[in-house]
Amino acid sequence: MPELPDLVVLLKKLKPSLEGRLIAGARVHEPIVLRVLVEGDFGRLLAGQRIICLERHGPFLHFGLDSNDLVLHLMLAGRLRLAATGEKRLPHEAFTIDLAPSGGGGVGAGGGSHGSDSLSYGDEKNMGKVYLCPKGDFSAIPGYKNQGVDILSPAFTWERFSKLIEKKRNQARAFIMDQTALSAIGNAYADEILFEAGVHPKTPCCYLTASDRRKLYDAINAVISWGIAEVEKADRPTEEKVRGHLRVRNRGGEACPRCGTTIRKAGVLGFDSFFCPKCQPDRTGRGLDWSKLPGPSPSGGASST
Repeated sequence: MPELPDLVVLLKKLKPSLEGRLIAGARVHEPIVLRVLVEGDFGRLLAGQRIICLERHGPFLHFGLDSNDLVLHLMLAGRLRLAATGEKRLPHEAFTIDLAPSGGGGVGAGGGSHGSDSLSYGDEKNMGKVYLCPKGDFSAIPGYKNQGVDILSPAFTWERFSKLIEKKRNQARAFIMDQTALSAIGNAYADEILFEAGVHPKTPCCYLTASDRRKLYDAINAVISWGIAEVEKADRPTEEKVRGHLRVRNRGGEACPRCGTTIRKAGVLGFDSFFCPKCQPDRTGRGLDWSKLPGPSPSGGASST
């Protein structure tokens, strides 16, 4: 799924080409992702409206239009591509928004003109949700209005984080992925944050020392900033997921890049979690002894504990 670093870079790429553009119409290929919360046909409702602003709200992308708001929650497999009209469609394309040509002095990078192009949304799992709602009314969009503190905003201070985690008893991974507390950390970067902080994913928050909590807060800031820089450096097309830089996510059975221990996978409240048992020890005494479980030997003969 596009996670926070992906969305930040995606927004940076799309804003200059989309803000201020007039929508000529929309073609729907797979309506299952659409949630039209105003009366009328999706394509006809969009036609003639201008994209006033494009912004991120947690994991949501918000297109502010003249008369409505268009909100995209890409979830697991949603993808966006801006391309010249008539180019090859995205695989599993759900709909396409056609943009009217704009003249010189527009809002694109360098103030140049834009030809006739389109924004396509593809979703191979049809799990994403696209909401067309009345202007300023987001009440029918699940999770939109109860997002926690944006971890990229000035409001995400050490003091704010300390109050949020205080007296929490849920597992560390569950806490940092709770979007009503912190907006918005996904599966991949949750694993990377916990690895950076040296915190086992199943550690209850109440087991974390003051030092652990500070490391976790610092890791959130460092890992998300690193992720944004890596995605931007990769400079891949907007519909492609950039994950090659991740150190533990989806690397079960590989050697830890720090100590050589075999990276393991465990279930945490229904989600797969990847971690290093040595760099992220279970301090509760209630977890598995990973050293007694079979697994591939890490390179260099390091222990697999």
